[in-house]
Amino acid sequence: MLSKGFDHFSIKDVAEKAQLSTGVIYHYFKNKQDLYVHVLKDSFGETELMVREAVTKETTYRDKFSAYLEVVAAVPEDNPDFYIILLNYLAQSPYNDDVKQIISKFLINLQGFIEDILQHGVNEGRLTPLEQKTISQMITSQAMGLAFQGMLLPEEERSTVLKDEFIRIFKQYVD
Repeated sequence: MLSKGFDHFSIKDVAEKAQLSTGVIYHYFKNKQDLYVHVLKDSFGETELMVREAVTKETTYRDKFSAYLEVVAAVPEDNPDFYIILLNYLAQSPYNDDVKQIISKFLINLQGFIEDILQHGVNEGRLTPLEQKTISQMITSQAMGLAFQGMLLPEEERSTVLKDEFIRIFKQYVD
């Protein structure tokens, strides 16, 4: 699925790769879309777990927020399949309400998770509630843009400077 994309893979391809019959695949998944939705959910879950593990072991607002930024900036390298899957799903979302709902829920949960971290900054008087909401949306959009650039640009055009700047710019909200 990852090497061919949604439009170009078939259940037969999956069955061959898994060394199963197509009947076995259809026993567990209604169709290609159903299989892809399950892959998306698994990929989101894997990335969410990486982020939660890094953040929950920290105790201060500064450390939690810094850990979040570091892990999110590293996801394109640590779990590159995540953004390949996400990009395929983003392309499907205008045409498939299930996919649109999953992506929407993912983004809302992600922004809510960031807002929970930023709430400590609000409690300490470092941020306003409006900044809390805006920063969570900005981080989400910038992290996705950074990842998509890294995924789509040729190797010589990719920049670790952007990753470092992403972290530096948002860390100013804890310093």
